[in-house]
Amino acid sequence: MNLFVDILTKVTLPIITLVALGWLLQPKLKLDVPSLNRVQVYVVMPAFLVYFLSAGKQPLSVVWPVVTFGIVQFMILIPIGWLLVYLLRMRRSLGPMMGLGTAYANVGFFGIPVTQLAFGPDYLIHQSVLTALMAVLVCTLGVWLLAPAGGSLSKLRTAFETPLIPSVGVGLLLRGLEVELPPLVSQPLQFLGSIFTPLALYTLGAGIAAQKIIRFELGPQLLVLFLKFLFAPAVSWMICRVMGFADDVTAVLVVAAATPVGVLITIFAAEYKTEAEFISTAVVVSTALSPVFVTAWILAVRLL
Repeated sequence: MNLFVDILTKVTLPIITLVALGWLLQPKLKLDVPSLNRVQVYVVMPAFLVYFLSAGKQPLSVVWPVVTFGIVQFMILIPIGWLLVYLLRMRRSLGPMMGLGTAYANVGFFGIPVTQLAFGPDYLIHQSVLTALMAVLVCTLGVWLLAPAGGSLSKLRTAFETPLIPSVGVGLLLRGLEVELPPLVSQPLQFLGSIFTPLALYTLGAGIAAQKIIRFELGPQLLVLFLKFLFAPAVSWMICRVMGFADDVTAVLVVAAATPVGVLITIFAAEYKTEAEFISTAVVVSTALSPVFVTAWILAVRLL
């Protein structure tokens, strides 16, 4: 019990405090959340990824197993979420959204801060690669699942129009070539990267406060919470065991799977008018409940 409280107060509650701050202040400050997100995506997060990936200590050999893990995880979780909607006789339009909500975790804005606090900066390479991979999968496979028949798939370009994926590539290339950036470049990148965690969490809270389409449906919401917080981490643990990951890497990937539903899905849900209320509510509720479940999984992977 003491360990649970220790993790809760030192890892997850500080993260939620910053999310709550953004949520509480947004009605008063009325900041432009899309602008905050653009600053994150186009400036702060690329700087963070380039600096910490290039300066990290973990070998590049960890990258490809994480990519394989992420793809396998998606291919298992999406069909199961979809199938349960069918078996429980929920409305059919919930199928692809339930699958995506189960598979796509907030591994960027939420998972990276958790990794830093709970496991240390050496494991940021795993979370960064997973963040880039999930962005690609949601912006390709996710859009394909949500777009109506004959609808435009122009949003497929989203994953490649931002600096996110190039930043991961540059950071890994610098690491692989063992290039040490000059202070004129590395220091600004480090300064910008250092504000990633607080700004990301504050922006997440402000974004939740700015959501206009929230409606709680007991059955579907309980299902997505069960799949997100219990089923997805358990499946991720089994995948890690089958793939032979070390215990420390398994812990990072399992906790990543237990983070809240990713915000990116709400953009496509609104774009294609597919269960936008359901997934927006799932983001809000899962973020609010995440301190308990993420803390529990951090404790579980330490004891396993």
